[in-house]
Amino acid sequence: MLKIYFYRWFDRLIMLAIVLNSICLSLFDYTDREVTSEYNLFLNWLGDGFTLFFLFEALIKVFAMGFIIHKKAYLRDGWNFIDFLIVIFG
Repeated sequence: MLKIYFYRWFDRLIMLAIVLNSICLSLFDYTDREVTSEYNLFLNWLGDGFTLFFLFEALIKVFAMGFIIHKKAYLRDGWNFIDFLIVIFG
């Protein structure tokens, strides 16, 4: 299962998810702050799904690369560190 991280299509899938999540965020109707419309409820549900997907991606990378101890660990890369913070606070 951890070999999935090393496949080129894994990065492409993550990039596609980032683009789709960005589109969903831009489609959100911010005049409905309480999320009462079905449209915003659906987009909110999609956002939760993307958050779980990105959490899964971070966990795969942590298990494949290690967390922080060795030289090529997940948190030693600046982009992965930012990714980790976004997933945790998301």
